[in-house]
Amino acid sequence: MQILAPSLAVKSDWKQAISTVASQANLQPFTAEVISFLESLSKSILLDHQMRGYPELMAVAYWLRRGHIHQLFEKFKSFTETRYLAARGMVVHFAPANVDSVFVYSWVMSLLMGNKNIIRLSQRRQPQMEILIQKINAVLMLPEYVQTAQRTLFVSYKHETEYTAFLSQYCQLRVLWGGDQAVRSIRAIPIPPNAVELVFPNRYSKAVLQANKVLELAELEQRQLAKKFYNDSFWYQQMACSSPKEVYWVGETNIIQVAKTQFWKAIDQLMHEEHYQNDPALNILRLTTADYYATKPGVGPVILGDYSTPVRVSVKEVDESFISMHCGGALFLEFEIERLADITHNIRMQDQTISYWGFERYELVNMVDQIQNRGVDRVVPIGQALAFSPVWDGYDLMVYFSREVVIG
Repeated sequence: MQILAPSLAVKSDWKQAISTVASQANLQPFTAEVISFLESLSKSILLDHQMRGYPELMAVAYWLRRGHIHQLFEKFKSFTETRYLAARGMVVHFAPANVDSVFVYSWVMSLLMGNKNIIRLSQRRQPQMEILIQKINAVLMLPEYVQTAQRTLFVSYKHETEYTAFLSQYCQLRVLWGGDQAVRSIRAIPIPPNAVELVFPNRYSKAVLQANKVLELAELEQRQLAKKFYNDSFWYQQMACSSPKEVYWVGETNIIQVAKTQFWKAIDQLMHEEHYQNDPALNILRLTTADYYATKPGVGPVILGDYSTPVRVSVKEVDESFISMHCGGALFLEFEIERLADITHNIRMQDQTISYWGFERYELVNMVDQIQNRGVDRVVPIGQALAFSPVWDGYDLMVYFSREVVIG
């Protein structure tokens, strides 16, 4: 096991480092030190010019600003007017490899609630994550944040059961982010009888657009819509659970065709301007995946882009294998429907986010009311698919990262 941060623990024996964090007392929710620490981390990222090349990390930094943390605090105060929430204790987070920065949100929500935290990161980390860990470590080592540093540990290892079992025996809450198989493997390792588990397995998302509303947009507005869709889809090469992999067009066929042409033209142009590129292996994989889709019933034409533009597969009927086969990298399954509610026929248990354009709230509520299974936890405007919320996958993290003490 490799200890990544804070520096005061790096030279420690890994078992001792874990035990030391576990032995610390819990903090009160929203302590002044923690809020100040998050503000300092936010500024460290925002003021670093090299971080501007990583928009997903800039989004993290904006989320950590004092103003946003204050909004969370106000929500906490409102929620606890008649309740008393205390920290759970030790929280162990297992971060995913494909969207590794998501650990920041999980860690921060737990930290704000006064918990001690150990975060296991994948050994397959992107360069920007190495930079982020360095920044977290630098801020943790400031003398004014000693309480936060004593209650925080970042570690990394492959998939050794020994390490996971040792971490799990200390937790009051285990948080699992990752693929279904990874989640199953970790869940097979026991946690203490009074501990609980919060699981974020594989999820899948869609976008839906009202065709005539897209056509009403002026050229500048079309580019703005394209930019929002781009941010939703490509910050993580379309591998984030909330990034759309299916696109639904609502309206009459002739209007949809014109709207599609304008929309994808704007996307193609933007992708060239942003110098978006897949590596060759991913480009080959998305072509073979598109070919696989094309063999299925109810699949129409496949529109091939170049190495830096989308591959689009026209679909009328959904095959259950479509979810597991999807490889990201700007591959979209494209549907045409007459009414927004028709999308509910293709809602599956794994579906997480529907990002939308051109619909009113009452239409969205009516759509959700017609979903017959557990699918869909978020319905947000296009451009906000990756915006993290304290309510995620149907869980209010303030509640889950705390415990309610009944005081009569």
